[in-house]
Amino acid sequence: MADLVIRPAAADDVASITGVFQAARSAAMPWLPVLHTPDEDLAFFGGLVAGHGGYVAELDHRVIGFAFVHDGDLEHLYLDPDLRRRGFGTALLTHARAQHTGPLQLWAFTDNTAARAFYAASGAVELFETDGSGNEEKTPDVRLELPPLR
Repeated sequence: MADLVIRPAAADDVASITGVFQAARSAAMPWLPVLHTPDEDLAFFGGLVAGHGGYVAELDHRVIGFAFVHDGDLEHLYLDPDLRRRGFGTALLTHARAQHTGPLQLWAFTDNTAARAFYAASGAVELFETDGSGNEEKTPDVRLELPPLR
């Protein structure tokens, strides 16, 4: 993968991270409600970068994806929707998994079939589904677990 760099997220990346998040959710899940303003998204991701670190994937010095892992949970992994199916998401996920010991758990929306297939191809198993009453979007979701890398 020429020119792909995965590095720790920095405060200067927050606007790019927010842009990737908004574009990816809009493209992959147009059925999800938009619950926050752009300024709220910026504040949220600024807090994650400051508190949890995280990783960004850069292609030609442009942030194209990001991942945040905290306490054994893959809290976020998003990729520029125009760059899917080129191995960048897999590289970012592999990097995040390699930085953490043990399995990683995560949530995906039940109707996000592309994400479910992506994680299944990476070895994730589905643990259980919910009706969504416990998430902010009130949308059915599924809990997954990725085994540790060997």
